[in-house]
This record gives sequence, structure tokens and C-alpha cells, in this order.
Amino acid sequence: MIRRLGVPFVLSAVLLALAGRSSPITGSRGGAAPPGVSLELPWAYVAVSPISRTLDALTLLSGPQSIAVFISATLILVLWMLLRSGPRRVRTSMRWLRALGVLVIITGILEAAAAFAPRPMARLRVSDPEAVRVDFHSHTGASHDVRRSFTAEDNREWHRAGGFDVAFVSDHVRFTGAAAGRAHNPARAGDGTSLLPAVEGRYHRIMSTIMLGLDERDTALLNKRGNLMPGEPSAGRGPTTIVALPNRNLDSVTLQSLDSLPHFVALELVDAAPRGLGQLDREEARLLRIASSLRLTLVAGSNNHGYGRTVAAWNVMTIPGWRGMNPDSVGRLIEAPLRARKPDAVTIVMRSRPRTHGAALAATLPVLGWKIVGSLTWRERFVWLVWIWGATLVSGVLRRRDPAESYR
Repeated sequence: MIRRLGVPFVLSAVLLALAGRSSPITGSRGGAAPPGVSLELPWAYVAVSPISRTLDALTLLSGPQSIAVFISATLILVLWMLLRSGPRRVRTSMRWLRALGVLVIITGILEAAAAFAPRPMARLRVSDPEAVRVDFHSHTGASHDVRRSFTAEDNREWHRAGGFDVAFVSDHVRFTGAAAGRAHNPARAGDGTSLLPAVEGRYHRIMSTIMLGLDERDTALLNKRGNLMPGEPSAGRGPTTIVALPNRNLDSVTLQSLDSLPHFVALELVDAAPRGLGQLDREEARLLRIASSLRLTLVAGSNNHGYGRTVAAWNVMTIPGWRGMNPDSVGRLIEAPLRARKPDAVTIVMRSRPRTHGAALAATLPVLGWKIVGSLTWRERFVWLVWIWGATLVSGVLRRRDPAESYR
């Protein structure tokens, strides 16, 4: 009895002991979340919280962190097998191969579920009615590297479920997805999630840029590589250009690129692609230094490519009366403080995640567990306890029905 109930008792104790030890959301620099914002969890999300939280956590890992978690899980499995085998060596190698095979299969299932499974999303709630939640970087199937079936309305649904009021559709050197989304915007921005036009282009060949304020009428202003060409945009104002991550050429962001094409005004601090999150973990200090020295506004982008159901970060801006305006007017007001180089115009709110890199990657799995369990709400803790003891009960029933088990 002690052997069989020891694990659920320990798990329950840990679940209760870590209550409130971590926050589900943070400020852009890892501190406390700004006042007036909170993470809202739909009832369906809470009901399957062990699954929801696990898939969210996997989605928020960088590439190196995902590898580190898999290696850590493999080492734990090997240690567990060694402890169970004891002095016995008969058929041990085959048992190990089966166990490692199961681990690989489970990992593949979890990764596939994180990318493709339809599921409820955690969303950001704001108490200030003048606050607008913005995504500056997203895609549709019009981009060459996005899931083809991911339409503009799919993009809108993803952002609505994630708690966004406005999302800029920035396909690669194309405007068809943005045009389709813009055509079905609500008449008033406060009546639903609005999609606004943007485009992802290039600067110095390898630097990605997000240009707000351009639409399908401005195709001639971009060459085949996505470089911005001289000319007057149809909106009557120059583009609002953001330096996107991941970026291997940050040294090209200079005063010259601010005063001439492509007129940079902002820098992505958070890009939710795995490589973007990895660059944030490694080079946050450098990104902050560049933004400070050049007076660039720091922003976040989902870089959504039609996969996953997790938001890594939200941009919160204060725009009085935005709910009664048409979406295009709200878009111009969103761009205005960026163009005026007001670094404090955007507040970034991030989902809590491990920030391990380099040698600290070895600690990714325990930090991940701490982040997940420490940030659960009390409703979620109750659900987790139900799942733990429900699994224990089912396991006990199955053991009683197994004739071989009764002789052990």
C-alpha cells in the first residue's frame, strides 16, 4: 500500500507546497506583470489543465530547450530502469529499448499535439477599457512557410481565442492574406478582433523586417526579396518598420537605418518562434541595449504560422476611445507612438517560461516543472489532484483484474 500510494501522496504534497510560487505571466524583463492584467483560463482549459499546461509549456520552449528536456527525460528513464533492474540482467537490454521507444513515441505525440491539436487557449484579460491588446507579427497561408490551410479567418480566430483586439497580418512580400482579413473586420474595433495589413520583408538580405502601414496597393514598393524601395505609400505616410527576430545581423540596425530606408522605429524583443525565443534567452541584454541607444520601441510578435494554441506575449497599449473607432483608425493610432519614438508606448506581457541557455540548459526540465506547478490557479490544483488520484484509482482496479499482479 505504501509503495503504490507513495507517488500520488508525494505529487499531491508538491502540488500544494508550490502553490503561488510562480506567476503565469510576467513583465517583459521577467519582473511582475503590470497592474490591471491577468491570465484568463476558459473552463475547458481548466478541466484538462494537466494537458493544457504541458502543451503550452512545450510550445514556449526554444529549440535548445526542447532538446535539453528530451535528454533530461531520457536520463531520468535510464536511472529509473537501473534502480528497477537491480542485480538482474536477464532481458534488460530489450526492456531498455522498449522503454526508450515508448519515450520517443510519447515525445512525438506531445509535440504533434502542441502543434496541431485543437484546444482551448489561455488569454490575457485587461481591466482598463482603454487598453488594446496588439500582435505586430502574424501570418496566413499566403506565406510560403505557413500551413496552407491557415486562412485569414483562422488567424482571426487564433487571436480572438488568445485575447487580442488587433493583429497585423505580415505575410512574406504578399498582401492577399491581410486584404482578406481586413475585408471582414468589424465596423467598430471594440466589436471583435481586427486584422490590419502589414508585410514581412528584408533588409541587408538576411534581416527580417515587419512593415506596418503598407497594403496591397503598395506592392510596387517592394522588390522580389522584400526590400523596401523609395516611394510614397498609398496611406500617405511612411511605413512603420520593426526589426524582427530571429536576427543574425543586429549590427545593421544603425542610426542610418533609422533616418533612411527602411526607417526602423521598433525592435522585437519577443518572437514566439523557437529560434526567436532562443535569441531572447541568449541576447536579451543586447536587444535592450540596442533599443535604448537608438530609442526603438520594444514589441512582441506571435510570428504565428498556423501551428500551436499558445500565446507567448501580448503588447498592451492605451488608446482612449478605440472601441468606438473603425479598425483602420485604431491601426494609425497604434503606429503613431512608434513613429514618434516613444519607447514606453507599449507594455509587453509575457507567459512565464524557462529562460535557460548555455550551461543552464541542463536545468530546463526542473525549471519548467517549477514554472508549471508554481503558477497553477487553485481551480487547476483541484483538477490536478482529481487527475492524480483518479489515475491511482484506475491503476489499482486494473491491477486487481490482472491475475499475474495478484501473485506479486
